[in-house]
Amino acid sequence: MADHMLSDSEYIRYLAVIDKSLINDPAAQAEWASKKLVWVPHEQQGFVPASIKQDAGDEVVVELQDTGKRAKINRDDIQKMNPPKFSKVEDMAELTCLNEASVLHNLKDRYYCGLIYTYSGLFCVVVNPYKRLPIYTEKVIELYKGKKRHEVPPHVFAIADTAYRCMLQDREDQSILCTGESGAGKTENTKKVIQYLAHVAASLRSTRNSTSTITSIQQQLHTRDQLNLGELEQQLLQANPILESFGNAKTTKNDNSSRFGKFIRINFDASGYISGANIETYLLEKSRCVRQAQNERCFHIFYQLLLGSHSDITKDLLLEDIKKYRYLTCGDVPVPGMDNVEMWRETTQAMGIMAISEDDKISVFRIVSAVLQAGNMQFKKERNSDQATLPDNTVAQKLCHLLGLNVTELTKAFLKPRIKVGRDYVTKAQTKEQVEYAVEAISKAIYERMFKWLVGRINKSLDRTKRQGASSFIGILDIAGFEIFEMNSFEQLCINYTNEKLQQLFNHTMFILEQEEYKREGIEWKFIDFGLDLQPTIDLIEKPMGILALLDEECWFPKATDKSYVEKLVASHSTHPKFQKSDFRAKADFSLIHYAGKVDYQGNQWLLKNMDPLNENVVALLQSSSDPFVVAIWKDAEIVGIGAASANDSAFGTRTKRGMFRTVGQVYKEQLTKLMMTLRNTNPNFVRCIIPNHEKKAGKIDAHLVLDQLRCNGVLEGIRICRQGFPNRIVFQEFRQRYELLTPHAIPKGFMDGRKACERMIQALELDPNLYRVGQSKIFFRAGVLAHLEEERDLKLTDIIISFQARARGLLARRNYQKRLQQLSAIRIIQRNCAAYLKLRNWQWWRLFTKVKPLLQVTNQEEAVRSREDELKRVTDHFEKSVHEVKELEGRQAQLLEEKNILAEQLQAETELCAEAEESRARLAVRKQELEEILQEMEQRVEEEEQHSVQLMQEKKKTPAQYSRSY
Repeated sequence: MADHMLSDSEYIRYLAVIDKSLINDPAAQAEWASKKLVWVPHEQQGFVPASIKQDAGDEVVVELQDTGKRAKINRDDIQKMNPPKFSKVEDMAELTCLNEASVLHNLKDRYYCGLIYTYSGLFCVVVNPYKRLPIYTEKVIELYKGKKRHEVPPHVFAIADTAYRCMLQDREDQSILCTGESGAGKTENTKKVIQYLAHVAASLRSTRNSTSTITSIQQQLHTRDQLNLGELEQQLLQANPILESFGNAKTTKNDNSSRFGKFIRINFDASGYISGANIETYLLEKSRCVRQAQNERCFHIFYQLLLGSHSDITKDLLLEDIKKYRYLTCGDVPVPGMDNVEMWRETTQAMGIMAISEDDKISVFRIVSAVLQAGNMQFKKERNSDQATLPDNTVAQKLCHLLGLNVTELTKAFLKPRIKVGRDYVTKAQTKEQVEYAVEAISKAIYERMFKWLVGRINKSLDRTKRQGASSFIGILDIAGFEIFEMNSFEQLCINYTNEKLQQLFNHTMFILEQEEYKREGIEWKFIDFGLDLQPTIDLIEKPMGILALLDEECWFPKATDKSYVEKLVASHSTHPKFQKSDFRAKADFSLIHYAGKVDYQGNQWLLKNMDPLNENVVALLQSSSDPFVVAIWKDAEIVGIGAASANDSAFGTRTKRGMFRTVGQVYKEQLTKLMMTLRNTNPNFVRCIIPNHEKKAGKIDAHLVLDQLRCNGVLEGIRICRQGFPNRIVFQEFRQRYELLTPHAIPKGFMDGRKACERMIQALELDPNLYRVGQSKIFFRAGVLAHLEEERDLKLTDIIISFQARARGLLARRNYQKRLQQLSAIRIIQRNCAAYLKLRNWQWWRLFTKVKPLLQVTNQEEAVRSREDELKRVTDHFEKSVHEVKELEGRQAQLLEEKNILAEQLQAETELCAEAEESRARLAVRKQELEEILQEMEQRVEEEEQHSVQLMQEKKKTPAQYSRSY
């Protein structure tokens, strides 16, 4: 990110194309039409422009525009190029040639101009700029507030405002789905959406805090009492720093990568003000707690705690030098622009704003320290057996101190846990590898449960719906996009399963909107629900006997292995069209055909990951810890014990766990089902984030990387759906205005209805009826038809311009010819006069005539009289004009004086009304105060009467008792 911030005056050039002359350049239009430009594949740039030189059957000879080289290309590999008028178009659905090359070229052109947001039908595609842009300021927010999507340039603010206005107008819940690869900008755009909603829907009715004001307030609040007074919008904005600290980490692709998915639900009251919020999280990458890849980091909070906190906390939490912790695989990996001290301050301050007490803060940090300590326990193997031992329990003592456990019991639970076999419990010796795995599993589980507690605590602070009421909500989904690695595992299956469902939602939404548009325009079309295209893959994953169901079933079988699971999977689905068995030489175990392409999966450790087994003995110790916080986060824990996960366990022992435990796949499937049910009941808005390159460089695009993401993000899938229908729409007036010159005699002179005029033009153009549909207000075309019409229009304009040039040149030539004739006649006259003068200049009588003629007064008298008459006429005209202007000014003056008097009378009347209103307000205020005093007196009387009533009831109860004793 750039360190400096550009001035707000420059933000427009980062939102829209300013110089439209380059787009409407006639020379570029003529070049496109004459050279028959197309896109051809290229290894580095994806696609490059070329002109067709020769047609050779299945192949064409093209000349590359950049290098001038000629090459033979298969006809199926070339893609049509859009006319220059579609260059840098804001909505790629308007492209008349919808193909991968055109989409990539449009994104590249806009990105190089600093335009990172582009629409693609329902999508808003954003390419990470890798630098700060001045397009998120308060001025920009005001620019988008209350505007329709087509009235302003593409921006995530436009998506947020559309969702907000639809929620208010239609009383329909909204959702904004942000997906993309790690580093593409999902979290940043999610923060911008929340920033926008917090600004336009602030709960302060009288004065809305600007984003800059909110930031300054947050920086000024330091004490706990002040923090608890923070407004809901401030708390909503401050939830993000906490989640980023505990759930984000540096990866090779992104310095601040979210390692979990989240769905932020912002509730609004009937007036459109924020009334509460709720956050749900998905698939936290808890394995990052115990190991990281090269040049990657653990979660930010570990480094903030070790390098940013003050010495008192370091001492209390038994923290040491960062290099001594085994779980921090790469040690201290610095991140440019990230100050651990400042981030620690922001995190603790944000936790205070969320009303998290100091005791709870320390408890959370104690868990972080405990995870680090757990990684430093060093187990060894006994000489004569495989039994693991712990020679030095110093680290274990520190761990037990932080978690409130007994060190002897914890060591015994790890080294010799008691396992239930049948109805009896036996002590089972653990190997060094088994103990280390159990410690890692417990460490991951502790951190995950602490993270869930933190999210629950944030939700508790943001939950105001019971007090303020909730009418509708806007949900913001920030989740990882489709992933295709060289080898994919269980985590990728879950992510791709989610994106398959989200893409189905998009396809179905697009189908509904297309259906409504066609019905509104009265167009006959065979509707196809493209959401059904993805159903076979989804059924393969989630239905009974599907991938997840078979995985759950295999988890409960003794002796089951990853290999037996893959064999059962292949046996069950080898004939399924979306399932492919891998070749015996391949590393992958099986492949699935997703909407984004074929994905290879490896079944290694799937059973273990699905069960996520923990040491039951250690869990029991944690549930009975002396630390209330540890007990709270382990309350109601559902786990698979190491006995159930062991291949040697009996079937009876395994079944006893079945009723109480849900696998990771089951839990995630339930979460996803609930999420999709919520999203289906909303009006979805889609934001697709694109990472331009892996070098994190601004202004650079890796074409193949972007194409892969467009495929995975469903943008190209959306274009495929567009091509099935009539993607290009144009209103009647614009169609007639632009293409009437192609049919000069089709429309008679005089007025004609726009629909009838377009129908006559279509008949004259002799278009295939399958290529167009005429609606009520616009005409619909198949992909590529408008490009053909544009080409015909360019050729027609070329003929017209050539004809016009010929006529203009003829006219100029004829004028020049007449001018030359006049010049020739004038030259002859001059020659004749010169010859006569030469003859007369020496004649004595001619000399006398020339000297006497100026002395004759009579010759000049007529000219003097004529000049005096002209001067008199000019003076008379000027006098009459002046008299007329004076009369007009006098009339205007009288009119202004009259208006002035009327306004003075109105002002006097308004002043009197204002005075009366002020007196009435004062009387009402006095009356209000009197009524409040009366109300207070009545409340006091009611309290006294209630107390008296209570006393009477007590006396009443006592009276029968006394009466009975007396008798």
